[in-house]
Parts: sequence; C-alpha cells; structure tokens
Amino acid sequence: MAFTDPMDVNVQSGGTGKHARDVADQFIPEVWGQAILDVFQQTTMMQNLGINLSPNVANSGDVIHLPHIGVPSLTAHTQGSEIAIDQSGSDTDTETNLTIDQYNVASVYVPDIVNVQSSYDLLGIYTKQLGYAVARGFDNFLHYQVANNLQGLLSNATGAVGADANTSMHVVTTGSALSQANLTSLMALILGETGSTDGWNLVLSPDMYATLNALTEYAQGTQNAPLGAGFGATGNAGSLLGMPVWVAQSPYMGSASGGADVSADVAKGILAVDDLEGSGSENNDIIYGYAIHESAMYYAFSKQAKITASYRHAYLSTLVTCESVYGGAFRNTDADGNRRCFALVDYEAS
Repeated sequence: MAFTDPMDVNVQSGGTGKHARDVADQFIPEVWGQAILDVFQQTTMMQNLGINLSPNVANSGDVIHLPHIGVPSLTAHTQGSEIAIDQSGSDTDTETNLTIDQYNVASVYVPDIVNVQSSYDLLGIYTKQLGYAVARGFDNFLHYQVANNLQGLLSNATGAVGADANTSMHVVTTGSALSQANLTSLMALILGETGSTDGWNLVLSPDMYATLNALTEYAQGTQNAPLGAGFGATGNAGSLLGMPVWVAQSPYMGSASGGADVSADVAKGILAVDDLEGSGSENNDIIYGYAIHESAMYYAFSKQAKITASYRHAYLSTLVTCESVYGGAFRNTDADGNRRCFALVDYEAS
C-alpha cells in the first residue's frame, strides 16, 4: 500500500529513514480502520441475513421506526369507480423500533505502532483479533434477537412448544436430526408465505448441519464443498432448496450435549436467554435451526470499526481501541401471509 505524499513516504516500508518527524512516524487510523473493517465484513455471518439500515442513522438519531406492512389484497376494479382499499395491507399503526443501544469496544496495547503498521504481517496479527472481537459481538447480538423473539413466539405461558396459536411458526424435529419430512414441511410453510425461497436463508446448528449431509435426498446441494467454500470465514455452507445454508456458531442454538440456556458473557457480547423449558425440569425444547427471510431482521451502525489510539507512557505502548455502536430488531407475526421466520425445534412434551 503506497502512501501518496510530496515527501514520498511509503507507510509499509516504515518511512523515509530520516531523523525528522514525518507522517510515517505517526498512527495512521485509515490503515488500521480499513484492515479491521475488512476482517469484520469477512467474518460476520448475521449481516448476510438481514437488511442494513445504517444510512438512516448516519447523521443523527438513535431509533428507526419500522412500520408493519402486510401483503395487500388484490381487488377487482371497474374503470371509473372508486378503488376499494384493503387496510390490512397498510397497517402502519403497529411498528417495531430499532434502537441503537449497543456500544462495545475492543482494545489492544501495541508496543511499536509505527513498526506494526508498516508490516502487513504484524498489522494482521492485531487487526484480525480486533475485527473478530467486534464481529463476534455483533453476530451474538443478532443471534440473541432471533432466539429471544422466537422463544416468545413458539412457547406459551407454560413453555410448551406448539400448545398455542403459533403452531405453524415451527417445524418439530427429532432431537438435533433433520429429516426429509422436516424440510418438506419447512418448504411448504415458506412457499405459503412468500411463494418462493427468494430472500430466505436457512441457519443450522453444527449438529443439525451434520445430519443434513446424511440425507441422500438433499445432501448434493452442500456436497460440492464439505462446509461450503470459505465456510471458516463466513459460515456459508452452500445452498439447499434455493436458500443459502449457514452454520451458526451461536450460543443460542442447541446441541446434542445440552439445551439452549445461555448466561450473559459481556466479553463476547452474549446476552442471557432462557431456553424453552416450561418448568426447568420437565421440558427441554431446543431451537436447532431456523429459516429466516431478510425482511425479518434489520440492523444499523452509527459506528462500525471506528479506530482511536493514544500513547500510554506507563506501558510504553499505544492503546488502540475499536468502537462499535449498533442496534438490531427482529420482527415476525403469527398472521398468515406475514410470517418471516420458522424454527426447527426439538419439542419434548412434558
């Protein structure tokens, strides 16, 4: 990366070698910020599942109001007559608020910042860790939005899945195993809502994805690359039924070894969520995956990978801090024609 300047300073070579102070002797936030942002965009998974509304908070404001608009009904029309309007498709009295309320920082001490930012290898050691830290926090927050809202949609007051009016909000599985019948039911639900799989994504826990590859009827869609090209960086594992398949390394997704009770972990950006257990001992209802439409999830950044630095004499190092300020919202409904998320649930009756 060459730095265009009358002094002809090359940032990556460590400067001009002169005794006089020049730009290569200083912290250059553009070098760090772009490198960390690249890592963030390459490693976060959840931003692929929703709609980015960051431009709406670019200048000011911390709340975005999302109106609930259903699918308008068609009506026959006679030329010259007044158009009959179906209000069910334009209900703007109900809304979901997306609030920018997550403010996280990740920091590292860098002993010789000029030497570090002049070397791609050294710079990568720091930026990859900072980028991963903020991306993990962002992903965990949006995973929380899905898990917490699905919990309310799928369970009734006693915690039993399928015992309330939202029975078609989920597809019951047998443990963490995914069957052909599950996929058939899931496909029928999706087509009944939007008519196609366009805009839908399938998110699976690692355990459930492993069972998908065992299904001869559907495994071909993901066998071209065992976990999808670039899976280690993006989580994408190919496609199935016209939907991108994502393997979620999420604390809110169940595994064969346990349920989905999640304790808060500030260092990882994890918020606490209780699983779908009704009594804590009788039920063990776990979400192993879900199909989600892009219109079900929204997020926005007011700061994304913003870098600041200050020299700390007591440590003989420069403190580099990456700020991330964002918010997210999950929206769904139990009204036919407006559902945008279906969960794959291991339902065990009391």
